[in-house]
Amino acid sequence: MSLSVSAIPAWAAKKPPVAPTPAAPAPADKPKSTAPPKETARQFIERLHQRLDAVVKVEQALDGLHAAIGKELDAALDYTEMARQTVPQQWDGLQATQRAEFVVLLAKMVQNTYVKRFKPGTPAQVAFAGSRPVGGNGRVEVQTAITVKKTTADVTYTLMPSDGRWMVVDLTVDEASQVQSYRKSFAKILDKEGWNGLIARCKKAANKKPQ
Repeated sequence: MSLSVSAIPAWAAKKPPVAPTPAAPAPADKPKSTAPPKETARQFIERLHQRLDAVVKVEQALDGLHAAIGKELDAALDYTEMARQTVPQQWDGLQATQRAEFVVLLAKMVQNTYVKRFKPGTPAQVAFAGSRPVGGNGRVEVQTAITVKKTTADVTYTLMPSDGRWMVVDLTVDEASQVQSYRKSFAKILDKEGWNGLIARCKKAANKKPQ
């Protein structure tokens, strides 16, 4: 039953309403700058390989070498952007915890594919074939040929400016883009097994020790 005006006491009717305390505004996400970095994309990749060579010369155990290279990749690769590209239709609908878990798993899978090409005490020889802008958002491709002992792989790094520095957002090894390969295989798994099925498969792949 609704309360009539006559039922409200006089003292209550005359009392000025208390203004609600304004809520604190939610902190806005800091937009990433897309300004071109001071160094070129090629210079960024050159410095990355210089650090990788230094690690290869120091680390003698295979596990230690892979762990050290993984740390270098953590600083150079934008795993969040790579994860978003692999599941573009599902990304916006994922919860923050789901995104975080997926990014960690994808990072480990990318590392497993990359680090197995390095051997303790055997620095890689890197030949640069060129670089070119590709797509939008200031993206650049840097083409290289990486040789370890007698095995050579063509590796193309796709980079994007982020907060005044370069970040790698895709790796193409022997013409196979990791992002595109994952996107294709993930789409098939999602259609058949859903998100939980994809995560289960990613965990299995991430836990597989590179040789």
